[in-house]
Formats: sequence, structure tokens, C-alpha cells
Amino acid sequence: MRQPSARTGLHIAEEESQSWRSVPYEKLALLARKIAGALQREGLGVGLGACVVMPTGALCVGSLYAVWACGASATLIPPPAFADGDAYAAHVGAILGGAAPHTVLTTAELVAFVELALDTSGLPNRPVVAVFDEAAVESAAPADLQEPGEVALVQFTSGSTASPRGVMVSWENLRDNIQRIMATIGWEKGDSTASWLPLYHDMGLVGALLTTVANQGDLYLMRPDQFVREPIRWLQAMAKAQHTVSPSFGIGYAARRLKAEDVADLDLSGWRSLVTGAEPVDLSSLSAFCELAGPRGFRSTAFVAAYGLAEATLMVSGTPVEEPIVARRIDQSSLRMGEPVSILESAVFGGQPLAGEGWIAGLGPHGREVSILDEDGKEVPDGTLGQIVVDSSSVAMGYCDLSQERASSGTRFCDGTLHTGDAGFRHDGQLYALGRMGWALKVRGKSVFMEDFEARLASATGLPKGALCAAAIPGGPVPGVALFVERPVGDWLSAVQQAARACLGPAHMLRVVTGPRGFIRRTSSGKPQRSRMWQLMAAGELAEATVLFDSANKNGGPDAAEPGQRPSCLELPDGRSIPLSEQQLQDLLDKTLAEVEVDSQATILLEGSLAEGFGNEASDIDFLAVLPGEAPAPTMPSVMFVEGSRTEVRTRSFAQLREQLDLVAHSLSEGSPAILERPGNDVINRCQRFLRSVVLRRGSSWPQVEALRDRLPYREFSSLLSGWWLARAQQSLRQAVALMASGAFADGRGWARDGLQQAAKGWAAAQGECYIETKWLPLQLGRLHDQQTVARYWELDDELSECAKRDDVELLDAVLSLAEEFGVTDVANDSSLVRLARVPGVTTWPIGGVVHVLRGDDVFVLSDEAALAWRAVVFGRPVSETAGSSGRLAEFVRLGLVGLRWRTGEPVRPAIAMCEQARPYTCPPSTGFPLVGMAGAPQGPGISLSPLPARRFVESGMNLIWSNVVVENAREDLAGAVKSGQWRVADLAKSRLVGVLVRVIASACGASPLPADVAALSTASRLLPESLPGRGELLGVMEEAVSTTFSGSDAIMEEAASKIALLDDLVRRVRAFSGCEFPASFHSREQWGQTLESGYNWLRMGSYLNADLPLDEARDLLESGGRQPHKNAEEAKF
Repeated sequence: MRQPSARTGLHIAEEESQSWRSVPYEKLALLARKIAGALQREGLGVGLGACVVMPTGALCVGSLYAVWACGASATLIPPPAFADGDAYAAHVGAILGGAAPHTVLTTAELVAFVELALDTSGLPNRPVVAVFDEAAVESAAPADLQEPGEVALVQFTSGSTASPRGVMVSWENLRDNIQRIMATIGWEKGDSTASWLPLYHDMGLVGALLTTVANQGDLYLMRPDQFVREPIRWLQAMAKAQHTVSPSFGIGYAARRLKAEDVADLDLSGWRSLVTGAEPVDLSSLSAFCELAGPRGFRSTAFVAAYGLAEATLMVSGTPVEEPIVARRIDQSSLRMGEPVSILESAVFGGQPLAGEGWIAGLGPHGREVSILDEDGKEVPDGTLGQIVVDSSSVAMGYCDLSQERASSGTRFCDGTLHTGDAGFRHDGQLYALGRMGWALKVRGKSVFMEDFEARLASATGLPKGALCAAAIPGGPVPGVALFVERPVGDWLSAVQQAARACLGPAHMLRVVTGPRGFIRRTSSGKPQRSRMWQLMAAGELAEATVLFDSANKNGGPDAAEPGQRPSCLELPDGRSIPLSEQQLQDLLDKTLAEVEVDSQATILLEGSLAEGFGNEASDIDFLAVLPGEAPAPTMPSVMFVEGSRTEVRTRSFAQLREQLDLVAHSLSEGSPAILERPGNDVINRCQRFLRSVVLRRGSSWPQVEALRDRLPYREFSSLLSGWWLARAQQSLRQAVALMASGAFADGRGWARDGLQQAAKGWAAAQGECYIETKWLPLQLGRLHDQQTVARYWELDDELSECAKRDDVELLDAVLSLAEEFGVTDVANDSSLVRLARVPGVTTWPIGGVVHVLRGDDVFVLSDEAALAWRAVVFGRPVSETAGSSGRLAEFVRLGLVGLRWRTGEPVRPAIAMCEQARPYTCPPSTGFPLVGMAGAPQGPGISLSPLPARRFVESGMNLIWSNVVVENAREDLAGAVKSGQWRVADLAKSRLVGVLVRVIASACGASPLPADVAALSTASRLLPESLPGRGELLGVMEEAVSTTFSGSDAIMEEAASKIALLDDLVRRVRAFSGCEFPASFHSREQWGQTLESGYNWLRMGSYLNADLPLDEARDLLESGGRQPHKNAEEAKF
């Protein structure tokens, strides 16, 4: 400012051309003094502060020096290119609130943004907003220079681990750090610098601008967006300059974007230093850059691997120029705070790629200014992991807000020293930094740093590290990582899963979130904002993201299709298309069979949704091993995790298959009501899957296995199955008629919706669409010819949702009319056709004026209102004559105190699709909640007695476990459907998830048998006691979940993440109410093992009490002693 050079200065990259606009320092100093004159007239002076909000350019630099010419402290703030709208206003408002400036300098183009940010800043006194442009300032008179105050800069941290914090940097700090930088890079008189980093970032401000201007060297300045568009301009500038700065991601970006021919005419031999820091040094990016620029004269010794942070002004240490980086490969399993780091290998980096994982770069000599402390604050010897602590003249004065000393990132000032919150160690005179301690996971006692985790995943997947952001998931039952990936779903998912398991161990959680390029929030310097990303996801505010619950890419591997191409498929003669190639299936089968013991003579079939031509990337792969002979085989599957895919192996003997096919053929031909009792959902499902299975391996009994298909031809099976579905639909629709008439409209709509769904299944089965599971109904109906009728079905299905709240007679008439078209007979919307029936074993006992109704071992105590309704029940009379009892009649029916019969005398016996016939449920006992948890009865002082009868207690516990397993399965189905854009499938998965969460609530309340899966919100409202804390919030979230749909929106993909987040919140709330922390059963072998262990403990007690098991497969788990039925002795142990 006092003796500016007329020969050197700034060279600003022009926007419209490849030229550079030169501004000599003499002219820049005059511009600064003229701006200072205007600022002084506004009252800016010594001891005050000013913020500069301008894009990179001469006006921005001149304004910075103008603030100093007034004796004030300066803060540079990012212009709106950092963000937009409300997000920008909130970010800048936080900085303005922390800086509390007297004046804000900006331009006419940005003044509206500044005013909006000031509105959010919370400042009691609004600063002066000074608007400048170079042309207007030309005529102003220059000001005299004022003596500087103590604080030169209030530099705000990047906010990668917490909200930005204002660091007070003194003139002494600046002087010391600039000298440190000059010594490290070997600055010589006449040197120049080029930079694309933003001036509001400490590396761009101190490392590039101030170091160069202080030495009056030429400075070539680009904006970050110019670098992103044209990285070649940076290298063109380096053909003239000697020094530059860049984080690793910028170096890697240039290496990826540019080709050898782009730099062919450049001479980079004069390039002496490239300081890389601001994030962990990525040696692979440096290697790639050497490959690009090395032939043009760039030397790997120009790299200055640096460590620094705003609280130390900028640089703490760095590799001296012309000295190579010393890299170490470390054993991640040895990373324990306060313990020695195991170094596996050392290498002098010469630009070559380094083989293997775990390489970290030495960050130069540390001297006496850097120490490493353990968790107790004691200094540790070289080679030991601890916190990096800095004590030098560059350590800043502190935070402008003292409360920020307690910020969660872990960085703090203590008696003039800086506790960085970074973990690292010293070795052979070099400093090595590993990552932020606040975002490290403790896994079996070792520290897993997110920076290292990202590097390992990038190495394993081939994805650029800049496309990844890992954030430790706080507050979970076990440590976990949320991995955000700016790439579409691809075959990298499998590699991510394997690498994550290797890094995090078997019992830890991984959540993978994908989104478009740019959805990872970053600081102004490009660092991923881990804390913010996790907070946004937890709050459901990453609308552009899709959450993948450790799901596998079923089309991964060497046969994966290129982006935009159809993946390789196995096409079957009947038109089915399996979304895996023959080779992929065989490879998965080989790897699966390597983990289980299956008779080598068995015939192996592919069955289930994939064999049917359905499924998606989250679907499991089901193998059926048909064993020769008569001996029975277990029916429970063994679950494996192979290359990121979940595979299941079931076994059945030839004799079992034959018996099941004969049973189905005989039972389904008997007609109603026998068809409703035998053979049951599971047997029918097993037969359908066999009849549509695809042979993968022919065993010794293959001819006999193939002949079994002729035992029950598929066309005949289709006809029989259609009748089965229609008979079940008839019962559900009759139940709907009765409940609607009794005033239980939510239940009535639920049964009508289910009955219509089963009718549609019967209609589809008659046309050959026989897959049993209802979750694929949208795809089944989509393959039928009569899409007009299908559209009518979906319209009615939407109107029948619980939150549609339509109770009119016309709706039920429309349902019954369409059901009749589907083939349902003898159902009319006439409540006089339904009669009340006495239930054996139900008796009434008035005691002391209170009515008690006994049902078996249960006693129900009726309120006065309920007693009046009970006395109004007249058995044998139509429902219509008892319909005015405030909905109590419906509750009597649900509890099994009153039965229903159709006019012909046959009982009404409804069953939800894929479930056995609905049985009377038991309402919760009137006592504290929850009554049952995963670990048994809740503990109290001394010995507590459960108010539940023993049998119901254990049945509730078993149901609680099984319901939570189904929750995990439904979440997996939902994630897969959303990823694949199967929106109707996603709707069904959502409904299934909400319904089974009500089962979790009912089980925790001690209700067994469970209520039918209809009218989730209404059922939950009845079950949850009024006094339960958080009841209103839970029901509110459930109501929102019930009304949420994935189909029918114009912005489905953008909305899907927030809807999934809503459902995740519902799961969290329900599990919090029920006292459950449940493993993600289908994420890994280990978590499946945890699930089996929990279930087995309950099953043992249930078997002792002869309780009803939640499903028949549970018997296999009992007989196997809690192990998978087909695993060998060693593999069975988890």
C-alpha cells in the first residue's frame, strides 16, 4: 500500500476470452485508498470490522486492502455462487451474525443477497451496506492510511464438521505464516503465483493472495467456476507462474478432465511448488496429475503436502519444495488412540501409483511446534496415534465468540496452544494426519476415520474420492456410516459393501445414499460437510437422494450393462425375462453352494420373484435344492451374503414336493369352505414357486423332478388358484359389509380393499398370473391385456385407503361390482344378510355392577358404555338391527366375543392376503406399557410379575421378533422399488411396512393373537393408551405415512427420499415405544445371526409352553438349535 509496484500486479481471468486483465499493484493500491475514503466517511475505523461480499477480482482485492487502510479487521464472505436462495442467506447470515461487522462491502449485483442474509443474521444493529464498482470509485479521493488494529482477519472456518466459526487472526499471525509458507515453497524474488481457489478460503487468501501480494509478485487469479469449466487455464497460467495451491480434489479433477493433447504445447518445467492441503492428501490424484503434466516438465518434487487449518492462520507444516513426499502404508486395524501405529511399508513418492491400500502422505517436518497428545492430554512418543496440538506464532488469537470454544468439532484454543481435533502421529521427523477425531468411529477399540474410509472405498470401487462423503452415524445402537455417493446406482455397490464390512467389521451398520452430481454439500473450499449431510438426511431434507439399505446391485459384476443400456438378462421361452444373465446366476450359485451343505445329486432351481420375471436390485436370489429320495428336508432357508447379494437356499425332497403338489391339487378342487382351511398359504406358495422355477443344475433325479410339473399342470393350477383367491375375497368382502354397517368404517374399508385385492389376484390367476406374494401385484396386473379394468382397480384401491375417509355406500357398491367382474359371487351390500352368532366359550359375568366377559382364559372388563352395547347384542339377528351401538359391535367381533354368519348359515371367516384366517385378537391389558420387549418383561425393583398370562407373554414376544423381521424385509422391498422406479410396488411395500409396524405395537402391548392388518391408523389408535407420552406425535407420523404414496406424482424421484425418511422416522418411533433395538436382519450374515439368536431364545420358551409359533419355519430353527438349517458345523456359528 505504501510502495506498490507498477510493473507487477494482479492478472484476472477474463470471462469471455482466454485473456487476462492486468491490474498493477500501483493501480490496485490507489483503488483501495479511494474505497477506504468512502468507508471512513461511513465511520469505519480502528477496532471495527468489515465484511467483503464480492466475487474474485480487482474490486474484491481492493476492498480487502481498503478495510485494512481504515485500520479495521476484514472478513471475506463467499458470493452467491456458493449456494442460492434461503440456503445462501442462512449460511452468510450465520457468518454476519458471528462477525458483527460495522460495514458490509458488496456490489450492486449482490446487494439484494446481502440484505436477505442480514435479515437472517440476528444482529441487533444493522451494519452499513456499502455498494461499490470500479468505475464509480475512479473519481473518489484517496484516503490516508490508518494504523492497523490488533486483528487483521476474522477468518471463518469452512464448516466441514460444525457451523462456521470466526477465527481472529492477528497481523503477527499473518506475518509468521507467510514467512513459513515462503520458506516451505522456496519463494524467490520475481516469483509469481496462479490460483483458482476462492479468496474467502484461508488457502486461497493467505496461501495464494497475501503471500504473493506481500512479495509484490504477479498473481494470476481465476474464479472456482472458471476452473471447473476450463481447468486448462490453470495449467496455462502455470506455464508462466512458479507457485500454486490446490486441494487434492482439484488436482484430481484436472487430471481427469484434461488429456495429454490438451497440455501438449505447455512448458511446465518452471513450476516449482504446488501446495496441496485443506483435505487429506490423495496420493492417487497426485499420481494421475504427474502422468498428465510430467511429460510437459512438471516434477513430483513440486508437490508440497501440507497440513494446516484456519485456527493456525493456514500452514502448520509442509514438505519442503524439491524434497519428495514420504509416504507410509499403515495397518488400519492398529489405529487406536494412544497406541503405536503399525507401519507396513514406506515409499518415497516419485509420481508413481503406490500399490495397496492405506497409504498416507508425510506432511513435512513438524519441529517442536507440533506435539501429539493422548486422550488424557499427555504427550506420546513418535509413532503413537493421538491428537495434533500446535504451539507456534501462527496460532490465532481465538474465536470471536468464546462459546464456540465448546463446538462439537473438537478444535479449541488452550493457553495459546491449538488443540486441532485432528488425529495423527509423528514418524522419522514427519507429521502424518489421519482425520477428524469427532467423525471417527470406534470399532472393536480401533479408530476408523471417515477420510480413510472414503479413500478405501474409492480404491475398492474405482469411484473418484470426490464423489464420496462418509459421515459417522451418531446415536445408534452400534457405530455406523452413512455414505453419500454422487453416482447413479451401479456395480460399485457390491464393492462398497465388501470394503465397508472389511473396514467396519461384521456388526456395524452401513447406509448408502446416492444422488446427482453436486448433492453432497461442501464447504467453500470443497470439503464435504459431513455433519450437515447427516443432519439433512436424518431430517428427511435430502429430497434429491435415494437411500439404499445395504442393498446389492443385482446386475453388478463383469456382465454389467453400460449406463443407459439394458442389463444382461436371461430370456425364457414363455416371455419371462430374468434380470440376471445365465453366467451371473451360475456364479452366484457356485459361491452360495460353497457356503452350505447340499447333496451334490440335488437338482438346483431358481425360484421366487426373479424367476417370475419380477424383482429389482434389492431382491434376494432364491435357490431351491430338490433332494432325491423320501427323507424330509428342512423348509427354512439358509441365508447367505454373496458379493453384496442376499441369497437363500431352501431344500425339499422329491417326496415332499410330490406330497405338497397332491395336497394342493386335492384341496383346491374341494371348493368352499374346505378350500379356506387347506392346504394353507405357504404350501400353495411353495408349489407355485416350484411350478414356475427355472432349472440351473440337473441332479440325478432331474427326470423325476421334471415329471412333477405334469402332476399338477400350470394351467390347471391357475384355475384352482383363481378359485382359492376368489373364495378368500368373498369372505373379506362379507366382513367389509358387516363392519361398514356397524359403523367401523376404517376397518370396513380395509377389509373391502383387501377383498378387492384378493379378487384381483383371482382374476389374474385365471389368466396365468399366479405368483402368490401380493407385493408384485402391480407388475402382475401390468402384464394383463385388459388395462382398462386394471386402471379401474387402482382407482378404487386408492379411494379405499384409510386416509381417503370415504364412507359412502356407493364406494362399497363399486367395490362389490368390480369384485363380481373379477369372479366373486354371493356378496351384496346388504347388512341384513349378515347375522350375529354366539361364540362357544364366551360367557358374561356381572360383578359389582361391572360387566365381565370371559373368553377362555381371558377376562374383559366393560365400561358402562360398552356394557350397554353388549346388552343390545341379540344373537341370530341381522347386523343392521344392532348397528347403532357406537362401533362397539365391531370391537366385539374383533375380540371374538361375537361371531358373524352369512344368511346361508356359514360363518364369515375372512383372511388378509398372504395370511391365515383372522382370529380374535386380545386387546392390551390395562396396565403400564410396553408389557413385552425383545429381552422379555420390563425390569423393575426386585422381582416383577408380568400381568400377562404366560402363554400370551411368550406369543407376544415371538410376534414382536417376527414382526420386526418383516419390518426389515418391507424396508428392503421399499428401497429396491424406489431405486428401480417401481412406484406402485413401493406403495404396496409402504402399506406392508405400516401394517406390520402396528403388529410391533400390538405385540409390545401384549396383544396375541394379533389384530388383522387392516386400518393401521385406526388399530394403532385403539391400541395405544391415551396417557402414553409421545402418542400424538407417533400417530401423527403414522397418519402421514398412511397417506403417503410414491405413485402418481410428477416429481417422484425428488420426493422419494423424504418419504422414505418419513417411514424411517415412523419405524424409529414405533421401536422406541416398544423398547426394540432390532438388527438389520437382511444386511449381513452377522445381523441375520443376531436375528436368529433373538428369535431362538423366545422359541425355546414358546415350545415349552406349547404356544402358537409365528410361522411353521420356526420349528426348523428350534430343531437346529438356533442355527441355519443347511450350514456346515463351522459356518453355522455366527
